[in-house]
Amino acid sequence: MEVALSQEETQRVLDYIAALEDVNDRLLVSLKKCVQLLAQFKNFVPDPDGWQEMLDVFELTIREGERLTSEKTLH
Repeated sequence: MEVALSQEETQRVLDYIAALEDVNDRLLVSLKKCVQLLAQFKNFVPDPDGWQEMLDVFELTIREGERLTSEKTLH
């Protein structure tokens, strides 16, 4: 079943998607800053290897977020 959206409805959906992408971009910037800050404490935590593992997971998340940001194709 195909549903046709009006031009106004289509624009509202695109605006919503753009707003979500903006939020994601801001969260990505915030995560990068957090990782930079947290990396400075690696030598002071009881489990540096576990700390680095956490940072590595964050870095993977950042890379995936950057990949998705660069591949925006919907609008």
